[in-house]
Amino acid sequence: MTTAEVVHRAQTWAIGAASLIGVLVTLSAGRAEATPLPAPVAEMIEAAANDPQALQTVVKIAKKANPGSIAEIDALAAQAQVRAAGRKAREAAQQGGFGGWTGKGEAGINVSTGNTDQQGLALGVELEKDGPKWWHTLDATADVQREDGELTKERYFLSLATHYKLSSRLYLVGVLWGEGDRFAGYHSRFSESAGIGYRLINRPGLKLRAEAGPALRQADYLETGDEQSGSLRAAEYLSWKFAPGQEFTQRTIAYLQSGNSTLVGSAALTTRLYEALAARASVEVRYESRPPLDRKNTDTTTRVTLVYSF
Repeated sequence: MTTAEVVHRAQTWAIGAASLIGVLVTLSAGRAEATPLPAPVAEMIEAAANDPQALQTVVKIAKKANPGSIAEIDALAAQAQVRAAGRKAREAAQQGGFGGWTGKGEAGINVSTGNTDQQGLALGVELEKDGPKWWHTLDATADVQREDGELTKERYFLSLATHYKLSSRLYLVGVLWGEGDRFAGYHSRFSESAGIGYRLINRPGLKLRAEAGPALRQADYLETGDEQSGSLRAAEYLSWKFAPGQEFTQRTIAYLQSGNSTLVGSAALTTRLYEALAARASVEVRYESRPPLDRKNTDTTTRVTLVYSF
């Protein structure tokens, strides 16, 4: 049996189950006065099925406008979600390694305090590919600052993570992490980690997950040269879409070890301006327990950027 046949058969069974649930709910409610749902409302539900938050809003409005068709609305929403999931699974099965990616690019200004106190240019990109079993993310940022023609800050960061879904909440994760910041005392620093993750909250509009596992770190410090160490990587990620077009994101990533431990915490508020264009204000705090000589423990970077989704 091919992947497409498996997906089609699972979709057919799920749609049938969703329809049966809708009929049972209707019968148990005993609503003899139930009224047919207008066709435009059903079309809106179908159109919103790809976006859980949009579907939740449409269903809520539809129930208020059609109180006699609540059971039918629930059944239609369930069926629409199953069809949307089936389409997504088929598309993922047909895509190659370079297909199916979505992302965001951002550009703006930054303000740094700590080892440098300057203003400069901030660039960033976020990519994601979410399939039935595998889920990949890539994050990259660059912060550059100059004063009187001289470079005063030059920080680059790249993170590539791949996840394998064991269930709707539990997953395995592998992370490659690379960064360079000579003004913080090192030419480059890399880490490779593997571990397990769990979705603590997985609701439309609100998601919280945590990860933990061992890691290897390699650093090229300005004063002491190459160093290698083992550590424990722990991380948490929060995404909260608290209003239409408004999203708050927060993450904390820690590399804990006997030598120099690293803690990175960030928070961002993104506001949609027009279609794919949004504005973002964010702050990032980086802490080193044992920084290189003559360096401060804490660096803070505040960014104000425009974000374009693609």
